[in-house]
Amino acid sequence: MKRTQVYLTEEQDQRLARVAEARGTSRASALRWALDSALGTGDAEAEARRIILGTAGLLRDYPDWPDWQRAVRGRSAADRLDAEQG
Repeated sequence: MKRTQVYLTEEQDQRLARVAEARGTSRASALRWALDSALGTGDAEAEARRIILGTAGLLRDYPDWPDWQRAVRGRSAADRLDAEQG
C-alpha cells in the first residue's frame, strides 16, 4: 500500500465521513472503496459478498410476504365476492 495525501473540499470531507460511518469503517478505507468504485478496480465479488453478509437476517423479525400481504389487504377478493353474493 502506498501513502498519499489529498485535499478535500468541506463537502467531500463530510460526505466521506458519512460513507465511512455507514460502512462501519475508517475514512481511509471509505476513500479507497470510492476510488475502487470510480476506477473499476478492487474486488467486486468480495464487495458484493460483504454487502450480502452485512444485510443477511436484517428483516428476520418481519412477516413473510404472503402474511404481510394478507394483513395489508384484509380479506381476499374471492372472500369479498362470496360475501357480496351470499
